Amino acid sequence: MSSSLKRVVIVGGGFAGLSAAVRLSQAGLPVTLLEASKLGFATSSRNQGWLHSGAMFAKSSPELARQCYASLQQTLAFSTSCIEPDINSMIYGALSEETDRQFWVEAWKAAGIPHHEIPKGEWNWCMPEVNCDKIAWAYRLPDRSFRPEVLISQLAQTAIEAGVELRSNTFVSNLILDGQKACGVRVGENEEVRGGFVILATGALTAKGFPLLYHKSPGQQPDYQLVNLKTHLRALKPGLESDPFCLVDGIGLNHLPHPESSVFGLAHWKVVSSADDSDVEPTEIQQIVDQLQDLLTQGISPEAETKDWAGTTAQAMHVEQIEPGLAQLPTVIDHAQQPCGIENILSIFPGRATLWAQLAEDVTKLVLERTVADAAETAAPPWAFLE
Repeated sequence: MSSSLKRVVIVGGGFAGLSAAVRLSQAGLPVTLLEASKLGFATSSRNQGWLHSGAMFAKSSPELARQCYASLQQTLAFSTSCIEPDINSMIYGALSEETDRQFWVEAWKAAGIPHHEIPKGEWNWCMPEVNCDKIAWAYRLPDRSFRPEVLISQLAQTAIEAGVELRSNTFVSNLILDGQKACGVRVGENEEVRGGFVILATGALTAKGFPLLYHKSPGQQPDYQLVNLKTHLRALKPGLESDPFCLVDGIGLNHLPHPESSVFGLAHWKVVSSADDSDVEPTEIQQIVDQLQDLLTQGISPEAETKDWAGTTAQAMHVEQIEPGLAQLPTVIDHAQQPCGIENILSIFPGRATLWAQLAEDVTKLVLERTVADAAETAAPPWAFLE
């Protein structure tokens, strides 16, 4: 079989695309990865910088929580340098004594997530700028504040060492089809990159860039629906000295400290109609501001620089998921099984950035099942966590 037919073409150079490229190359397949801008330009390098332990999802989705914790450990084993230095792991707390702490503790136990109660006398030491009289109870969990660009850089270097061809600033304009089979992609107007399998790791741009894959015919129901999810963030500069924290009640305020700023967000996502919807909604930002003014001992300094933005992502939700955005599991869509019926093409969605390692395994398994029989037995991933 020619190398072009064995080649896997991956579109998108974020966590998902790079980690899948590494694993497929380890399996002996030639891989070309194409990124329209610089590696990690979109969601991967512009998120809040939160490596989830799964604690936030343990009550609503134990499976998601377990996967997050496993992938967190793999990330820490692979890229210790991506963790923000001199910043502790996250404090989970509640504003009200009526928030059932035992319910949360039991959920963390069931998901296998370590947690340690913080005695009330230590709260001021942990969070000096927070009015700890406002906190009813608190626990330390493994979530970390991290630098996405460092993890992207390390994944890219690992991909190169594994033999992946990386091409940034390379815009993919269309798919190349042979009947109902994908056989590569078109780059710009004139270039073709041929391959026996195409993987789209383009997140929110997937449906907009490749609408044919999501065309619905009368009477045909896809297994997955693309759901556009938006959340709001505010950065304060200079940042707080407080630990990262997440409040499990109220508006679900969370704080991720970075060297020059603190990034605050809300623990909920709004379903929106378009992946291009990045408009900042003042009412969402005002919720963050009001909570901070109430929570911080000195309030928000009038000299502080602020930056507000809305982040929108697209996730593939199974039609049986009643509450889109709550359980964002890693998803691989095989378009041959969907109404479009196009073979040899997958779309992949990590669910949460933390889950990139889990998604890479799911993708590799499916591609090896569908491609050449002489693919090498896959070696252990370079981010394997050994207990």
